[in-house]
Amino acid sequence: MAASAVVTVRLEPALLAALKRKALRDGRSVAAEVVRLVREGVLPHAQTSSKPARSMALFADFEAPELDALLRLRRRFSRLLRPKAAPRRSSAR
Repeated sequence: MAASAVVTVRLEPALLAALKRKALRDGRSVAAEVVRLVREGVLPHAQTSSKPARSMALFADFEAPELDALLRLRRRFSRLLRPKAAPRRSSAR
């Protein structure tokens, strides 16, 4: 990563809690989530292109999703598919 600066920001406890939940949902650290949100707010043109991304070959008419949306969906499916821990059996008889 290029050189960066450290910025201190005061947040209300409820806002910080919401930020932490969002970062956890999106699989990012709080710092990475803040950078992403600031970047989207300050540089909205960098996030969206002028025309939709297109795939090739058999799916020429398919509009590809944005990378962030695809990653969120993949994380959600991974959580659903992750096996649940089996309950422990008591060894006392």
